[in-house]
Amino acid sequence: MLQVFSCDAVTGAIVDEVPASAFSWNRLLSAQGDGRATIKLDASLSKEKLRARRLALRDLLTHWGRILRFDRDGKTVYGGYVIERPYTRGVEGIQVELGDLWALLARRGAWDHSAPNVEKWKQTVTGSLAHQAAQAVLRGRTGPALPPMGMPVTLPSFGGTAVSRTYYGYHLEMVGDVHADLLDEGLDIYFRPRNIGNGDFDWLMEAGPAWVSGAQREFFVTSDDVVTAFRETSDGSRVTNNARYVGEGSEVDMLVRSNRNTASPYPLLDRVSERKNIANAAQLTALVNQDLVAYGAPTTQWEFSVTADTEIDVGDSVRLWFDGDPWIADGYHDRRVVKISGDMSDRMTVSVQSTGGA
Repeated sequence: MLQVFSCDAVTGAIVDEVPASAFSWNRLLSAQGDGRATIKLDASLSKEKLRARRLALRDLLTHWGRILRFDRDGKTVYGGYVIERPYTRGVEGIQVELGDLWALLARRGAWDHSAPNVEKWKQTVTGSLAHQAAQAVLRGRTGPALPPMGMPVTLPSFGGTAVSRTYYGYHLEMVGDVHADLLDEGLDIYFRPRNIGNGDFDWLMEAGPAWVSGAQREFFVTSDDVVTAFRETSDGSRVTNNARYVGEGSEVDMLVRSNRNTASPYPLLDRVSERKNIANAAQLTALVNQDLVAYGAPTTQWEFSVTADTEIDVGDSVRLWFDGDPWIADGYHDRRVVKISGDMSDRMTVSVQSTGGA
């Protein structure tokens, strides 16, 4: 059974079910997942009923004020804020464009919203990279009562190797900006959409360096009808073996750190990045070293199709068995799920990568 619900964007509570004739979605590791829905319109109603229905649908599709949640057989597979809803007269449905929590975090400041002078605010946070990311979300949803700052996301506690990061209000960073810097240091973040115990919707934040969910799936690609439409893509455009980061300062007073991978099998490939908000040499060095890992080899991504009821999610580990394929070596290949996409059909697409890659 397929159902689409409109949920309150602040609390995650279900407002009502909406009549969707189409719904496509994707969930990604460390990146925004988008959705698109077609909501049925009925011009055959009487004028009075049409007016009531029109008002109800406009409320259920309020920009940023509603989250559309897609459930398959009672399990939530996607939730996204209503961002666009173009309407064309004469077309039977209204198109709705959606963005998951990453879309809101790109628009929510990561400073203390109660600070009277944001340019003077600063805070030093000590904890793991995942803790740093969670604290940014916490700052982004805490502050004055109006406009409401709430968002339906559960933030567990995160352990791990502690680092210290100082955040300055005058940088005016969004939560998404803070997360982007942490991702560059090797952190992975996944906001898992859920139907929580009371029926409401929320995202569960899961994070860590090279994060995996702990679940493992196994597929026999060359001998199993469950897996279809296998394809491989590869891209070496971002490969580097000589990384350099430019931090705070200008001209000869710039903070710069660099490193190179002398064991790289490729000719010298430079990569220069700027982080003008970083004055910590150790943090800049960490970014340099992470680039040599993340971009040390071409990105190779595998995609394949499975049935929509297959138990698999972003962050899961998969073992793919090949035997007799003309391109892929025989045996097991271990990968991590980085993207899942689907629609209202009985199939979905799974994208997997090795940990790291450009």
